[in-house]
Amino acid sequence: MPANLRLVTGLVMTGLLLAAPFSYAKDGDAKPPKLFAEPGEMNVTLSGPWNRIKKNIEVDKLYPARLTYTGADGQQHEIDLEVSPRGLTRRLRVCDFPPLKVHFDKKKMKGTEFRGNKSLKLVTYCDTNTKYEQYYIKEFLVYRIYNLLTEYSFRVRPMTITYEDSEKRKSSITRFGFLIEDVDDVAKRNDLKKLSIEKIPYKQLDPDTIGKASLFQYLVGNLDWSAIDAPGDESCCHNAKLIGAGNDAIPKYVVPYDFDSTGLVNAHYALPPNGLNVRNIRQRLYRGFCLSNDLMPQHIAFFNEKNAEVLSLFNDNSKLTDRNRKAAIKYIEEFYEVINDPKKLQKEITGKCRGEAL
Repeated sequence: MPANLRLVTGLVMTGLLLAAPFSYAKDGDAKPPKLFAEPGEMNVTLSGPWNRIKKNIEVDKLYPARLTYTGADGQQHEIDLEVSPRGLTRRLRVCDFPPLKVHFDKKKMKGTEFRGNKSLKLVTYCDTNTKYEQYYIKEFLVYRIYNLLTEYSFRVRPMTITYEDSEKRKSSITRFGFLIEDVDDVAKRNDLKKLSIEKIPYKQLDPDTIGKASLFQYLVGNLDWSAIDAPGDESCCHNAKLIGAGNDAIPKYVVPYDFDSTGLVNAHYALPPNGLNVRNIRQRLYRGFCLSNDLMPQHIAFFNEKNAEVLSLFNDNSKLTDRNRKAAIKYIEEFYEVINDPKKLQKEITGKCRGEAL
């Protein structure tokens, strides 16, 4: 081959390689970003025996399903997996379609965005009425608020999901949903471990982390949580997980989750926990510990620094209706009015703390 022809051929091949779409990893090749490393929304189709699952909603059983999505390489991919219904309130008393847990074959996930995951919680559409979708868009944004505040938080991946029944060819439905990071991965990226403890003394909690977590729970109006025990359950905590260096190590760090019963989400089916003197879920009640009171000035300054970013989550979200956006922003602004007024701060927060200061 003449030298000039070899040169042209080489340039063409180089151009084709540079223009080629990203391909999924083979051994030693580049890999696509991991699922929770990317914030962008995924468009997926989830096919499963939905009608059969709904008819047997109380049964904890695995069902075959298939996830189809466009990967980072621009190509369509199909994943065979299993799903199971999960939860209590939404699954048994509220929703027509239950929340799901998605179970992966870890070997088959190698080289994909889903690699490393054995199972993940999926927040689903619940009901065909679009008001439910607004609830879960807001719940997703509550997770994102906490991501702004600390690395001790569950990351979430937004999705537009088309649900197709694999056994009954009916018209599909497309709704917003999101996957929630596994607690083992939260612990791992913070060089810690998931803890298995029935309950702990509150003084074993890291004052900085529980102080921020408690203010956050007050911000979003969450009363349905505990960082020290879980009545009726075998391991701590209620709507929160503990991570740390080990079960006997101090301090321990709380990682909250499950925010559909918050005042910020304002779901019509949500009720305040029994035993608390509140009228409804929109009424805030501080449930933090006095051991964090000395850090309150620092925490308030930190929350003020994050104010614009928190509001941007709602202002920039195109899926929220104007009514829900305005109501959420107003609710957030009321929180900032309290923490920046010394009298209201003492009356509503520091004066309501539990336990003793360190």
